[in-house]
Amino acid sequence: MTDDDDDLLDRPVDLGFLPRLWPFVRPYRRAFGCGLLLLLLSFAVELAAPWLLRHAIDGPMRAVGEPAAARVRALWWYAGGFFAVTVAGALLGYLYGQITAWNGQRVIRDVRSRLFDHLLHTGASFHERNPAGKLTTRVTSDVENLNELIATGVLQSAFDLLKIVGVIVALLFLDLRLALFTIATTPVVIVISLLFRRNAQRAYRAVRGKLALQNAYTAELIGGVRATRAFGRERTVATRYAELNDTTALAWRDTVFHFSVFFALVDFALRATSIGLLWFGGSAVLRGDAEPGAFVQFWLYFGMLTSPIKELGEKYNVLQAAFASTERIFAIFAEPRFPPPRTDGTPHAPAQRQALGVEFQDVRFAYRTGEPVLRSLSFRADPGQTIAIVGPTGAGKTTLLSLVSRLRDVDGGHVLVGGRDVREWDAATLRRRVAVVAQDLFLFTGSVLDNVRLFDRSIDRDRVRQSLVTVGAIEFVEALPGGLDAEVQERGATLSQGQRQLLAFARALVTDPDVLVLDEATASIDSASEARLQQALAAALRGRTALVVAHRLSTVRHSDRILVLQQGRIVEAGTHAELVQRGGLYAGMLRSCAEVSA
Repeated sequence: MTDDDDDLLDRPVDLGFLPRLWPFVRPYRRAFGCGLLLLLLSFAVELAAPWLLRHAIDGPMRAVGEPAAARVRALWWYAGGFFAVTVAGALLGYLYGQITAWNGQRVIRDVRSRLFDHLLHTGASFHERNPAGKLTTRVTSDVENLNELIATGVLQSAFDLLKIVGVIVALLFLDLRLALFTIATTPVVIVISLLFRRNAQRAYRAVRGKLALQNAYTAELIGGVRATRAFGRERTVATRYAELNDTTALAWRDTVFHFSVFFALVDFALRATSIGLLWFGGSAVLRGDAEPGAFVQFWLYFGMLTSPIKELGEKYNVLQAAFASTERIFAIFAEPRFPPPRTDGTPHAPAQRQALGVEFQDVRFAYRTGEPVLRSLSFRADPGQTIAIVGPTGAGKTTLLSLVSRLRDVDGGHVLVGGRDVREWDAATLRRRVAVVAQDLFLFTGSVLDNVRLFDRSIDRDRVRQSLVTVGAIEFVEALPGGLDAEVQERGATLSQGQRQLLAFARALVTDPDVLVLDEATASIDSASEARLQQALAAALRGRTALVVAHRLSTVRHSDRILVLQQGRIVEAGTHAELVQRGGLYAGMLRSCAEVSA
C-alpha cells in the first residue's frame, strides 16, 4: 500500500471546500446565528465584570471620607452586580455549548449520510483504488474531525478574532500608552504563527495519511485472518502492523513537537508582555498618573486578550485536523457517481416480468489504456435463451458480465438489454431486472431473511421462502436455529461455501428478474448440491434470459448456445455438440477437464 494523491504533504491547505459546506449548514443557519448571538452576549457580560471591579476599587474602597456603612452598602451593590454577571456568563456558556453541540451533530449526521450514500454510488474503479479501511476512516474519524470544525471551530475562531479586536478597542479607550505597548507585541505572535503554520499542515496531513493506511491494513487483515492462521503468518502480520503503528505514532510525535514549541513561544511572548505591563502600569499608579481600579480593569482586559490568542493557537490544532479531514471528505464528494444520475425522468422498465434479450454490438473495453480486455465483441441472447460463456482465465468473461448490469461502461460499442442501450436505462431499474450471482458471494451480518432480500422490507417472507424452495435451500435454512430468522455471522462464517452459494441464488431470484447473470455460480458447490441446483434452475430459468460463465463445462452442455472467449474475442460459438464435433478450443478444454477428473 502506498500513499495516494490526497496524502501529499507539501501542498498548502486549499480552503476552496469551505463554501461547499454551506449546503449542509444552511438548514440550521438560524441555530448557528443564535449561537453567535450567545457569544456576543457572553462577551458583553465578560466586559462588564472588570468594569464593576474597577468602580468598586476606585469607588467605595477608596472613598475614605464617606461613612463606612454607605461604603459597605455600595460595595454590596457592586458585589451583587459581579455575582449577576458571573451567573449570566455561566448560563450563556451552558446554552452556547448545548446549541453548538446539537448544531454540529445535525450537520455531521447529514454529511455522514450523504458521504455514505455517495460511496455507494461511486464506480468500481474508485473502490479498487481505495481500500475499504481507508474509506472507513473517511466516514468515521475524518467526519468526526469535521464535527470540531462545524460545532466550535469556525464560529468560535471567528468570535475570538472579534473578541481580540473588541478588547483592543477597549484598551485604547482605557489607556492609550499601555494599549500601544500591548499591541506592539502582537507581531511577535503573528511571526511565530506563520513559521509554525506550514510544519503543522504537513504534520497533520502525515498523521491522517498514516492512520488511513493503518486502518486499511487492519480491515484487510481482519478479513483475511483465516488465511493468516492457515499459513502460520501471525507473527509476520503482527510485525507489519507494529511497523505501521510505530509510523503513525512517530507522525503524531512530530505533530506534538510542533505544537509544544508553538504554545511555549506564544506563552513566553504573552508573559513577557505581562511583565512589561505590570512595570509600566504599576509605575503609573505609584506616580498617581493612573487609578488603581483603572489599572486593574486594564490588567483584566489584557487577560481577556491573551485568552483568545491562546485559544486561537489551540483551535489551530483542531482546525488543521479538521481541514485535512475535510479535504479528504470533499475529495470523495468530487468523485463522479456511476452511473451518473438520469435527468430525463423516464426510466425504461417492463410493466411485468418478461424475458429480455441481451445483445453486445462491437463492444470494446479496457481497464488501462492500450491493454484491451474485450475486442469488438458481438453476440446476441434472444429472450428466454441461456448463453454459456467459457474460456481460459483472463479471457474477459467476468468483465463481459459486469457490462450487462452496467457496473462498468463500455469504451466503445453498445450493450443492449430489452433492445435498449443499458445507458438509457435507469440504473436502479436495470439492476432490479438483471440479477447477478457471483462466485465471490458477500453475506452481511443479520438474519437469513434479510440476507436474501438484502434488507428490502417490501419483499415479504413468503417470497423469500419461495425463492429458497426454488433453489433447494429451504431444507438447510429450516434446520438452522430460528429458520429464516437465524443469525448469519459476518461474511457467513457459520455456513458452508455451498450453503452461501445457494443463498446467493435465492437472493437473485427473490426479485423475480428478467435476466440472470451467473458468474462461476456453481464453482463452490459440491456435486450433489449442484445436481439439485441444476434441477431447480431449470425451472427458474424458464421464461428468463441467462448468461452463464462456468468453469465446469459439464454445467453448460445443455445451454442454447456456447461462446468460447480467448483474449477478449469470440473464437468459437455453437451448441455443445457442434463445438465438440468441430474439435477446436472448446473440445480441447473438454478433454482437459476429462483428464483432470480421471
